[in-house]
Amino acid sequence: MKCRQCNSISTRVTATSHKGNETWRYCRCLDCNARFKTIETYAIKKRGSIPGVKQHVNCLRQGLNNGSSILTKTNVLEIRRLAATNHTYVSIAKVFGIHKSTVYRIVKRKLWAHV
Repeated sequence: MKCRQCNSISTRVTATSHKGNETWRYCRCLDCNARFKTIETYAIKKRGSIPGVKQHVNCLRQGLNNGSSILTKTNVLEIRRLAATNHTYVSIAKVFGIHKSTVYRIVKRKLWAHV
C-alpha cells in the first residue's frame, strides 16, 4: 500500500479488524509516520458456518455411509479391543494402515462414536 501523504511504499499494517464482510486495516508509513485506515469489502463472505443454515448432507454421514471411510464397524471394535489390552496406538495403526491419532480418536470415541 502506498502512503496517502508522501506516496511511499514503506508502510506497515499495525492492526486489523473484521466486521462482517469488511476488513479494516490500520496502517502506518515508515517514512513520514502518517497513519491511515483502509477498508476492504468482499463480495463473497468468508468461509464459516452461517447461523440458521443447515449443514450439507455429506457432513452428516457417519461410518460406512461416508464415502471416504477406510474402516468398518468390526475394525473399530477390534481397535478398541486391542487398545484395552494395552497395545500401543502406533502398533494398532500399523496393522490397520491408519494414523496413530486416528486410533486415539477412535478409542476416545471422538470418531466412530455411534459404534
